[in-house]
Amino acid sequence: MKVLVTGATGFLGGHMAEGLIEEGHQVVAMVRASSETSRLEGLGVELREAQLDDPSSLREAVRGVDAVIHLAAYYTFSGKWESYRRVNIDGTENLIKAALAEGVDRFIYCSSTEAMGPVEAIPADESSDPRPAYDYGRSKLMAEELVRRFENAGLRYTILRPSGIYGPRNVNDVSFWFITSFANSIASRFMIGNGESHVQFVHVKDVVQAHLLALNDPRSIGENYIVSEDRSYSYKEVYAMLADILGKPMPKLRLNPFLAKAMIAPVQAANAMLRRDNFMWRLSTVDAVSSDRSYSVDKIATELGYSPAYRLEEGLRETVEWYQANGYI
Repeated sequence: MKVLVTGATGFLGGHMAEGLIEEGHQVVAMVRASSETSRLEGLGVELREAQLDDPSSLREAVRGVDAVIHLAAYYTFSGKWESYRRVNIDGTENLIKAALAEGVDRFIYCSSTEAMGPVEAIPADESSDPRPAYDYGRSKLMAEELVRRFENAGLRYTILRPSGIYGPRNVNDVSFWFITSFANSIASRFMIGNGESHVQFVHVKDVVQAHLLALNDPRSIGENYIVSEDRSYSYKEVYAMLADILGKPMPKLRLNPFLAKAMIAPVQAANAMLRRDNFMWRLSTVDAVSSDRSYSVDKIATELGYSPAYRLEEGLRETVEWYQANGYI
């Protein structure tokens, strides 16, 4: 099968291209003119320049492919709504219209559990009411609704919602900031709250596995699936794993959310002045780590045979080793 991958030069996109090739698929990568493409070129991937806000370039990008895996997104937790709308919502609509115009009706959309947000009951599933906490999650939820609307136009879609993705080669992302902040900064000395709130991660290769299952199984058409490890962890459990892997002590200080925000506020202000972004040093992160993000993968496991290959401790160890080898820790 010839598969177009958007966002192919990114962390997930690079692993997706590798996974598709390993399964014998032909990969077409949608890239921007300024993208670093050496890894994709080394894989023998066909490169096509296009932008989500340029419909004519998208027609060229999707021409002759059998399916689209749409990973590209404006991914940040501190952006402007206009950018979320232009890329995540309007860009997705432009891509779908281009695909249908070129006779490509198989479309796999990579959303996020951020479209669901923090949960009221552990674990949440695909039927739970969404409560996105960030504009990023709101834009992904709106894009999901848009994808569904094109079913009447003949789009055979699948929506996948990965939780926090981690793994080797992941930089400037939530899991990257979480791990490197613990390893390199004073963040390893304290924990916000009691550490009992739950968080859920998924190894990048398991996200690739889920996309391949959806691509190959027609039962996935018209469905929405959560993709993650098959359990969540308390923050105390995650800190204990990182402490063991990195040879550091567990955080000794407990900060209530009010004190944590007072401590983080000047750092966030300084980062804003310097045009730096670090998810771990934002006021909204205090609320995030004080709420539960725990999701069930029963649906995708039952219907498509998904089974996560990575347990968090194993995946964290592999990821930390990559960060150490590449100078991030």
